Formats: sequence, C-alpha cells, structure tokens
Amino acid sequence: MRIETSIDIAAPPAAVWELLMQPARYPELMVPSDEITELGDGVVEPGYVYKERGGIPPIKSEVTWTVADVDHGRRLVSDGTDGKVQIHVDWELSETESGSHLIHTMQMTPAWFLVPVMAVMWPLMMRTRAQNALDGTMSNVKRIAEAA
Repeated sequence: MRIETSIDIAAPPAAVWELLMQPARYPELMVPSDEITELGDGVVEPGYVYKERGGIPPIKSEVTWTVADVDHGRRLVSDGTDGKVQIHVDWELSETESGSHLIHTMQMTPAWFLVPVMAVMWPLMMRTRAQNALDGTMSNVKRIAEAA
C-alpha cells in the first residue's frame, strides 16, 4: 500500500528542510500526527528514534519511528511501526527556480493477520483517507514554510 504526493513551495529548501528536521513540530505539520510522546536525543540522523501518537482514522496508535537515512537538505527517510503495521516514509526535497519541490511517499505493510482486513479496507476507504492525509500534510508544510 503506497501513496505519493508532491508540492511546489515558494520558500527556499533550507526553510522546508528545517521543518522536516524538527519532530517536535510534526503534530503541527503532519495531518496523521496527534502528538509526539517521546523525542530522541541529539540531532535527527540515522538511528534517531521518536514516538508519535496518531494515525489515519479509524486506525490510531502509537508508532515508534527510526530515522533510516538523511541526505542533509535533500532526503529524509524514516521507518515506523506500531507492532501491526510497518510504515516507510520518504521525503525528497529539491530546489526550483521559484523555491522548492517536495515529494512525500508513504509505504504501509500490514502484519500478516491484518492483510485480509486491509485487502477490503484499503480500496474502500483507507487509500483515499491516506492520500488526503498526505495531501493535507504537504499543504501544511507549504503554508508554514512560505510564512517563515
């Protein structure tokens, strides 16, 4: 189950990157994020771990996220799990003539016991909800970065 969205932002890549590197601000940016329940120590780099409560209704849980890859100013990759679903999130940032272009990809892999349920729920409602959540997240990043 994969979703991708992108957006052009009239702000320099450094402003967008600064937002992505602040997990404490994710509830303000990310539509599925209700709250950060635990922040990691130090800077956001591979191995950095934080916990977040949220999700795409009707599925809400606490997810433990681990930063898998950071190409500073260009790419941030994180993997999360709540024990039932594995989530892979990829942010790719590039400079454009008018500012920045941001691509956001999310890949979800349910545990074996959820596969039959998600085979029904994904096409009926979860795919649209997930896409709306990612699109809303991108709109939030755009609004905040452009206002900075």
